[in-house]
Amino acid sequence: MTVVTAGSVRFGLVGTSHPGNIGAAARAMKTMGFTALDLVAAECAVDEQSTAMAAGAADVVASARVVTDLTQAVADSTLVLGLTARTRRDGVPALSPAEAGALVAAEPGPVSILFGRERTGLTNDELACCQRLVHIPANPDYPSLNLAAAVQIMAYELRGAMLRESSAEGTASPEALPASGAHLEGLHAELAALVDWTGYSANQPRTVLLRRLRNFVNRSRPSVDEVNLLRGLLKRTRR
Repeated sequence: MTVVTAGSVRFGLVGTSHPGNIGAAARAMKTMGFTALDLVAAECAVDEQSTAMAAGAADVVASARVVTDLTQAVADSTLVLGLTARTRRDGVPALSPAEAGALVAAEPGPVSILFGRERTGLTNDELACCQRLVHIPANPDYPSLNLAAAVQIMAYELRGAMLRESSAEGTASPEALPASGAHLEGLHAELAALVDWTGYSANQPRTVLLRRLRNFVNRSRPSVDEVNLLRGLLKRTRR
């Protein structure tokens, strides 16, 4: 299995509203050897304050990928992690930063790590794009953790785990690799079409049902081959 490298890990800032936080996050990343930054649906523009806060990491800010849609940002990733203030969501327990670091270090494909808005974090729909959640166990009496600090904690744990991870021989076949975000979106679309075709609701709103199906698929982390199998079966069923 091929072990992920620092260049295969992208840090995604979603809905960031303060330009200084972009620069501070870039600085936190670069100190741990990470340089791939995504700005997703940012509510502010990169400016002089971003560059000033980045200090020696201005190159990370300058090369940041700007996207308007989260599915576009995670399309190539086989593992997507979302930072959340909640210890559990929809029955899915969140990993600690150290546990997340170990998972990322052994991942054979590209990884995206998502950080939400300064005030409200990631939405339920955004968390539904993640295969795993991550919770930083801050002081419950004062859990105020700024964006750059959260990025620094995750970058530190990732670097430590990747340094500890020994290289394994061999490379997994493309079919055995976990499916990417774009590939999973195709499966989710097939499931949504099947729900509409059958009229099945499980006595709940369509959006809730589809989110629960997403969580089920995300927890299982199917391979490319398995997703192709399911999509083929779902298409044949509807035909």
